[in-house]
Amino acid sequence: MTAHVAKEGMTFPAACGVPGGAAEGRTGFGLRVLAAVRRVAELPRRRATLDELGRLSDHELADIGLTRGDLPRVFDPAFVNSRNFARKAGA
Repeated sequence: MTAHVAKEGMTFPAACGVPGGAAEGRTGFGLRVLAAVRRVAELPRRRATLDELGRLSDHELADIGLTRGDLPRVFDPAFVNSRNFARKAGA
């Protein structure tokens, strides 16, 4: 048996960063569980993004400001923030 749910029919708590739900009344533990669920749900998208970036040539990666060594850190918030800060400081 398989179940199909339309994307429009799904709701997630706002604490997960997905519109359509409410995080009011959630405890710290509940928020951590929701964050873990969100990370697991994002894995296929992240894997697809990394696969696509991995297929780019070094020249194409340089065009978007990355090196092959940066790829494992693309989803690291500290790395993203440092890149955004450097970009703003240089502009």
